[in-house]
Amino acid sequence: MNIEKLKGKLAFLREAEKLKDVLRSGHTSSGRAESTAEHSWRLCLMAMAFEEELAGLDVLKVLKLCVVHDLGEAIHGDIPAVSQGAHPDKSERERADLLTLMAPLDDKLRGELLALWDEYENAASPEAKAVKALDKLETILQHNQGANPEDFDYAFNLGYGRKHTGTTPLFSALRALVDDDTRQRIAPLLIREERAGDAAAIECVTVAAFADAAHTSHTEQFIVNALRRAGQLTVSLVAQVGEDEEIVGHVAVSPVSISPSGAVGWYGLGPISVVPGRQGQGVGAALMKAALERLRQAGAAGCVVLGEPAYYGRFGFVARPGLVLPGVPAEYFQAVCFGGAWPEGDVQYHDAFNATQ
Repeated sequence: MNIEKLKGKLAFLREAEKLKDVLRSGHTSSGRAESTAEHSWRLCLMAMAFEEELAGLDVLKVLKLCVVHDLGEAIHGDIPAVSQGAHPDKSERERADLLTLMAPLDDKLRGELLALWDEYENAASPEAKAVKALDKLETILQHNQGANPEDFDYAFNLGYGRKHTGTTPLFSALRALVDDDTRQRIAPLLIREERAGDAAAIECVTVAAFADAAHTSHTEQFIVNALRRAGQLTVSLVAQVGEDEEIVGHVAVSPVSISPSGAVGWYGLGPISVVPGRQGQGVGAALMKAALERLRQAGAAGCVVLGEPAYYGRFGFVARPGLVLPGVPAEYFQAVCFGGAWPEGDVQYHDAFNATQ
């Protein structure tokens, strides 16, 4: 056992750890920026998932290529796919960075890793061609799955990597499926007021949205219906894909009371619902922004919401020590003030929130 060789490998691994902090242009389904290391991990998982369809290839080599293909990015980071045309020296730079990263390794291992990287970069084997295709498909898959910024360019997906994903029936079939996902992401989303006849569709959306949700009694659809019957749906917006397509999301806003302050003009946001197949695609964010804008335009004083602090904080909601929803942990009850002084006291929602049928 060569201790110096072991030390060199540990030094290499310490440097390679930087890949965990190299961020890509896409985001995870929770809205956090994705790292290159995470992309490489799921690329490996893709290769394993489709091993049966990759019959005839050296799967161990495929996995090695998946691990090594972006390793050079640990030094100077990732160039997003959409920007690579402006960086014609990307390949040369990454190869030089990979050599720097591998400096602590012995000559044999350094040569093996560099040979794998060159094989991938030049698509010099059936295995490398397969990894090239999977790499493009994983990128598109993440783009479509991620909770990306509102101005994210999904249309880019449709042209990305076609040279590599059309080489086999497997990759062509996968490409068709992820392209369908892309087209759903770029389909025009219409946010509009609830109309007569929408109630049944809204109920279906609400039931589906909360079917697998934790920390709920699954009464959200009854709450919306009860608010409507009571004339307390101050704002009721639906998200619709196209003018004549299905409703995929809904948000309700209703008045709340605050005692003992007696503050007026305050509202509660929720329930907000998005069908599972469209969650993480910006539908909820679009509904949130539209609902808050409706309240501002109507001269509302502010709005409260019960939910995840990290999510609602993106829309200006903050926890206020003096504004309380009895029986609820303070950090999960947040508010946004549209102007004027913040009220203090206990918040009470309409009785419709007790509806059970």
